[in-house]
Amino acid sequence: MGSKVQGNWRLPDEVLAGQRHSDQTSRMSEVLPSGDRLRPFAEFISALRFLTRLPVPFSRTIDPPRIASSMRMFSLVGALIGGVTGVLLFATHSFGVPSLLSAAIACALTVVMTGALHEDGLADTADGFGGGRDAEHRLAIMRDSRIGTYGALALMLALMIRVFALESILNLPWTTLVLLCAAAGSFSRAMMVDLMWASRHARSDGLAVYAGRPSRNTTLLAIVFGGLLTLFAGYQLAPEAGVLALAGGTIAAAALRFLSTRLIGGQTGDVCGAVQVSCEICMLTAFAAMNS
Repeated sequence: MGSKVQGNWRLPDEVLAGQRHSDQTSRMSEVLPSGDRLRPFAEFISALRFLTRLPVPFSRTIDPPRIASSMRMFSLVGALIGGVTGVLLFATHSFGVPSLLSAAIACALTVVMTGALHEDGLADTADGFGGGRDAEHRLAIMRDSRIGTYGALALMLALMIRVFALESILNLPWTTLVLLCAAAGSFSRAMMVDLMWASRHARSDGLAVYAGRPSRNTTLLAIVFGGLLTLFAGYQLAPEAGVLALAGGTIAAAALRFLSTRLIGGQTGDVCGAVQVSCEICMLTAFAAMNS
């Protein structure tokens, strides 16, 4: 299936066609998997395809559920991405690679797995919020594929913080290291689901509109899974580490939600990407601080 990048995620060809025939897109996005027993698996596959560039098995043999309902699996997919990053971080360092270089390689893997989708959203959001005159101008800048000064600076700072935070927790046992990375990846993506539930769309088209609004139960499930995983992972480091990480991630997400509502009147896919990156680096920074 072909695709086109729009915002910080990619739009499949049938979605692009569906923008010209919105009623057909609506019917297509509401197709459910055959059988209730397959529904959680189908939702996981749908979330994995939506959030990563990984080759996904069974993607052509099951009926795709609505993306909005698949968002309850966002935190599980985030845990998978973070866990793989943590495993590579530990493995490269175990083979004698210097700690800072190991952290940089792990970050590079994350970018490859997600196709830099969230980072692209962060850059577009920084450019739009920093350089726009009004809501309409900011949204136009965010849709522009070119990167500006604000976006470049945001990307550099985010990658630097992530690399140094990962390097700072590299001395921990490998199980704790993997759990911390998984927790940050999980809860940060749960915060995207929360944003899409709690905020209205800033524009009438785009991938966030196509994805739809998750239900309250879907949002709660994503947050509870990511939150419990963070508390469990943080407890391996220090009793209060999980709480501190959750507080940092929640504050980052709330701040971006406030800014997006005030500056562009709601959320977009780019803002969702910015929330994920900001939340994750705040959580990793909290873990690094507790390990110092």
